[in-house]
Amino acid sequence: MNNTTAYVLKSFKQFFLLLILTGLVSMLFSNCATPNPGHTMPDGASRKMILRDEGLSQLTYVDLTNPKNNWYVPVPAGRDLQLVGQGLVLIGTGTGYEERNITTGHKVFELTSFNGTLGARRLRNGNTLLTGLNWQGKKGIVLVEVDKNGSIKRLINYPAYNYVRMVRETVAGTFLLTADDVVLEGNAAGKILWQAKLTSREKPHAWQAQRLANGHTLVSGGYTANFQVFDASGKLVSTITGPADVNPSFYAGFQILANGNYVVANWQGHGPKLGSSGTQVLEYNPSGQLVWSWKQDPAKFSSIQGVLVLDGLNLKQLHSEDARGVLVAVKP
Repeated sequence: MNNTTAYVLKSFKQFFLLLILTGLVSMLFSNCATPNPGHTMPDGASRKMILRDEGLSQLTYVDLTNPKNNWYVPVPAGRDLQLVGQGLVLIGTGTGYEERNITTGHKVFELTSFNGTLGARRLRNGNTLLTGLNWQGKKGIVLVEVDKNGSIKRLINYPAYNYVRMVRETVAGTFLLTADDVVLEGNAAGKILWQAKLTSREKPHAWQAQRLANGHTLVSGGYTANFQVFDASGKLVSTITGPADVNPSFYAGFQILANGNYVVANWQGHGPKLGSSGTQVLEYNPSGQLVWSWKQDPAKFSSIQGVLVLDGLNLKQLHSEDARGVLVAVKP
């Protein structure tokens, strides 16, 4: 063997040994970097979301991968947001509702003839359900179903309640509503079929309720700063909140994802200068573990009240909740 051949073989052995060592180090660091189950998990790092900021009266599209696509538009005060198909998002206003283009934020339609509207929700039949209180000549909670022209098709009244926030249509055609410290289910005739009372605060201003596959009802409790889960008898069976470093304040609008997790807006209060307060988008698994969160830019947000995670959803279709409470496309 000449000197040149020996040198080549020696270099090859050194290179091969270096590859082996590099692989071992890479495996070691890969194992060390496995995400923990806390709120630093990167599962939602590429998410697209629509957020409703009550503190700024602002609607926002957030693309975490391509922030150049983000937009921020002022909107009227109001509650709720929903995918209604044709690339549009519906938001409730104080006079009815607006529909806005998801790509640009531009308003493409508005209904303004129902002053006193507290929330708006597109039903599976294509009509829109407006929510009000001591409204339309009725006492208590009033639900008004209107068609695309704004004509009233149905009026539903639950007169025994003096507070209301969100309403959700169940797959059975009944309605889940939150009424301060009570969550209730009523039918189209105005009959109360079920109710439960929230715990830990006298006036929590409970926000939203969803019926789950096991018959339990999940409620974002407002100022209780947690989720509360009730069984079919109305008994509280579990709560979900925390940890303390996200500053649980007021659990508002939420969405159940296809994987069963709950994404909720952790609202921090009224006003324009609360963007540094708390972590305002939280994701929990059904066991109550915080598996992901998103910290808002305080220069662009104040107090987020509603959240829609768009990933995996067909923006061309109307979306509502199925029998599991999961947001899914409504079949035509």
